[in-house]
Amino acid sequence: MITRLYSSEDDPNLCSLWGANLTNGDVYDSDGRYEIHPAGDVKEDPRTETLREYCYGIILPIICALGIIGNVLNLIVLTRRNMRGTAYIYMRGYSAAALLAIVFAIPFGIRMLIHRDRGKWAEFGPAFYSAHLELFLGNGCLGVGVMMLLVLTIERYVSVCHPGYIRPVMGPPRVTVVVIPLLTFIIYLPSVFRGQIVKCVWELEGPYVYYRRDNTEFLGTLFYAVYKIILEVIFKLIPTILIAGFNLSIMIAYRRTCEKRRGMIISRNTCCKEDDPRKFAEERRLFLLLGSTSALFLVCVSPMAVLHMTIAAENLSSFSFQVFRALANLMELANYSITFYIYCLFSEDFRNTLIRTFKWPWFSNPLCHQTDEASIKATPLTKLDKLVNKSSNNNHHNPNHHHHHITTTSGLCTVGGRSSSI
Repeated sequence: MITRLYSSEDDPNLCSLWGANLTNGDVYDSDGRYEIHPAGDVKEDPRTETLREYCYGIILPIICALGIIGNVLNLIVLTRRNMRGTAYIYMRGYSAAALLAIVFAIPFGIRMLIHRDRGKWAEFGPAFYSAHLELFLGNGCLGVGVMMLLVLTIERYVSVCHPGYIRPVMGPPRVTVVVIPLLTFIIYLPSVFRGQIVKCVWELEGPYVYYRRDNTEFLGTLFYAVYKIILEVIFKLIPTILIAGFNLSIMIAYRRTCEKRRGMIISRNTCCKEDDPRKFAEERRLFLLLGSTSALFLVCVSPMAVLHMTIAAENLSSFSFQVFRALANLMELANYSITFYIYCLFSEDFRNTLIRTFKWPWFSNPLCHQTDEASIKATPLTKLDKLVNKSSNNNHHNPNHHHHHITTTSGLCTVGGRSSSI
């Protein structure tokens, strides 16, 4: 039915197999069938096929498998009943967007590995998806993930550095996590028109096959030239700068708080030098967590911004461009696939919650048993401002009480009972 609504174009210069329309690039394969090389196309570098096999046939499936497992576990841990704060809502939204982006990357990898850029489909449905929905859905989910991470970072920045402000700053979080995807996909809607489908005859007197090509008429407009720049500014440049800047401010504010608390301990405990490494080890974990996530976001997202600005049909025959393209795609996908593993590496509380959730006996230890009851009454993430105020005023400090700092990818830190926070 969709073929009736979509008028695919018959392009004799691109597809016909008889008469003057045949090009010098058309050759027979081992079965005596025609291999189509559209007129005007430059034959690709033979090394490109090997590149596809390694990048899209081996590396991409590994990244997708790790990403799907990690984000599913993220969602399981983040939906525990002691994780009901504002930050957790945005973190669940980020993990869900990352999971969908990875799922939509699988058809992209299959297309690049088997069908290449132009494709050759016997059915109209897969061709339509590749030409119109593949980039729209994949990039839309990636954009939602970026916006979720940005909103989460803003909320944590205000909570830590400006605790007197009314929160949540971005409005009701449950409304925000619905509005962000709607606006993001509306902004990405023009990308639906980037491709076209052409209908071709693959064999003499045989059935039609479908190819994908760029919509050069649309891509050459002034609107698309401006739109492409705006898209990268909104979803790449601005979030990268803001996330790095806010995380740096959070780290500085947190360090000052820890230094004040450390000073109070030093003044009251003559043996503090021996205890200091244990009491403030979480501070180092926080800096590693914030630094790694900010650096990872910058390094993995920046190449994709360059790729979106430079990709064009005339560049596809260049092997060096294909190498850069594959690396940019894999790096951005990896950025959304390893969040769970960063949490497990730097957050002891996330690991404990994961262990308690699945009740893995081989990971059981006294610390986990001690935290079973405390996690239910964990301090909400939204109360970080109280920590900052208490530490600044020196009113409620107990030098004999071990504070446990809880962190998120945006640098949230809280204290109190042992919690399952990130």
